[in-house]
Amino acid sequence: MLFELQHKLIKREREAEEERIINLLSRKLEQLKEEKVQLENALEAESESHVNRLTRELATLRARQAAAIGADDTGAAGPSTANLLRGTDPRHPTSEAAVEALRRENDMLRARIVGVEQDYVRVVRQCDIYREELIDHRRRVSSILFTVIAR
Repeated sequence: MLFELQHKLIKREREAEEERIINLLSRKLEQLKEEKVQLENALEAESESHVNRLTRELATLRARQAAAIGADDTGAAGPSTANLLRGTDPRHPTSEAAVEALRRENDMLRARIVGVEQDYVRVVRQCDIYREELIDHRRRVSSILFTVIAR
């Protein structure tokens, strides 16, 4: 009788510990899912911000270039237009310099995206590990419950 009570007590303690572990892993899995969504949203917002900024800069450069070409056509090219066409004024870079700057920034952003994607893959793998552990613990709990019910 005493042995059976001890055995039941140990079994309950084990079940309680497994339930605690399952709950902990479930919370961690949910936390990782939320973190993944936040990372994706942040990446999308940042990418959109960069695209918008680059679009504005490109429109500004095209407008300056069109204005410079229009001034040259009318023969009113002053020193600022000459500087713009030669690219000596740092406030008004040449199209080639602007394109090169945009290419460098694009390369930098692509490298950053690679890093974020690697983080994302790491988080997904961690979620998979937690999911597998959760499934394993649920399997164990159900087999223990089946054993207890069968007795």
